[in-house]
Amino acid sequence: MTFDAGNQPDDVRETEIISALRTIEDLKGLSDEEFAWIAKHGAERFGKDGELIFSKAAPPHHLMFILRGSIFVRRHTSSPVSVLIGQTDRITGRTPFSRIENWNADGRSSGETWILELHDSLFPALLNAIPSMTQRIVQVLLDRNREYTKAEQQIGKLAALNKLAASLAHELNNPASAAKSAASHLLRGVEAEQEGIRYRLGVALGTEARLDAYLQWLSSLRSKVRTSRQHAAEHAQSEAGSSEEDFTIWLESKQYAESWQLAPVLADCNIPLSSLREMEGLMPEEAFGLALSDLLASLSNDTAILAMSEAAERIFRLVKAVKDYSYMDRQPVQDVHIAESLDTVLRLFQPRLNRITVKRFYADNIPVLKAFGSELNQAWSALIENALDAMGESGTLTLSTKVQGNTILVEISNTGPSIPDEYADRVFEPFFTTKPFGQGLGLGLDTVQRVIQKHFGAVAFESKADKTSFYVRLPLDRTEVS
Repeated sequence: MTFDAGNQPDDVRETEIISALRTIEDLKGLSDEEFAWIAKHGAERFGKDGELIFSKAAPPHHLMFILRGSIFVRRHTSSPVSVLIGQTDRITGRTPFSRIENWNADGRSSGETWILELHDSLFPALLNAIPSMTQRIVQVLLDRNREYTKAEQQIGKLAALNKLAASLAHELNNPASAAKSAASHLLRGVEAEQEGIRYRLGVALGTEARLDAYLQWLSSLRSKVRTSRQHAAEHAQSEAGSSEEDFTIWLESKQYAESWQLAPVLADCNIPLSSLREMEGLMPEEAFGLALSDLLASLSNDTAILAMSEAAERIFRLVKAVKDYSYMDRQPVQDVHIAESLDTVLRLFQPRLNRITVKRFYADNIPVLKAFGSELNQAWSALIENALDAMGESGTLTLSTKVQGNTILVEISNTGPSIPDEYADRVFEPFFTTKPFGQGLGLGLDTVQRVIQKHFGAVAFESKADKTSFYVRLPLDRTEVS
């Protein structure tokens, strides 16, 4: 940290300091003489981004008026609490009436800082010269305690989430693994049970070549069904086959008695009617009914077993998403891939996305960011949840990332009603909400703002008639997040 008052005359310098002091909210209402007293008795400090302002265990001696930049404070505990306690136009540091003997954390510059310090030996003179400072300092202490309390609560919530994730992983992984293993055994068992119908079909077909041709066709069809279901699970939609009505009409025209059972199975598997016509060409008419019964048994068993396996796989994905969300078993600070963290959070909202169109525009050149991963995920959660709440049952949610200058810009947008103008200045206020009573505490965007500030970033929004966008900027070159 360097000390530099510049080459300006004292009176000019004092005028600049007073001008900066007037922007501090906690000093509003001081007289010209009172501002001049602080400016005259204070000492300037100038610091570079990331530079140490004070360190743990060092004795505090100064009341600090932050005229430019911010001070980021990090405690050294098993659950580190990091909070931006000092920002431009704020007061921090040691205060009159304080009994603190040593700093319990490190404080570093966030950006270029300009600080005016008042030594504690001058506190009696300060309170004598400016009597209102007693009440003002009490308010500063209350605000500081509130910031630390919020940070401690955040750590408590994250610790609880970690325990929940660990419990989910333990309780769900074992039965999911058992279900998946059982599905595999069932699949092998079903093949053995169908030997009887395959024998009768072989007799009806008359030759081994015809049976081989049918079995090859069936194997290919079942493989296509599995691929189609996998594609549908990953992409929320797949190419449609023929309709149930089409199958019913065709099967009844072939005098197949179980058409009411087979038609919905074929439609659910997205099988085209042309596949059945292909099968028809592989065998004589008298064997066609047996082949359809074999097909019904095969597909019914396959779909049931695949559904069991897919359910188990969804459990695995959910557990992984919760673990990734909380960054369980990892250090507080991680290398975060922004696009991956957005998708992790999005997976947790999957049940609400059935009628929501999700668009992603992730730039390829986004670097890895040093960040508090679980807390950043909480910010994405709050923004995505607000977007879904605003849209209701349908709409378009858009997530985009790109590098802009020395920052990563994340945009989360939704269609639907805009934020009313009369609420625009209050959306980030704690406990402010437009949701009905009992449906929101009004802490979501307050959490977003605090988490993004903790990463030295900024959050803003733009709301139009049919679109609302929240913009999060995260700087790439902050050294303290480490």
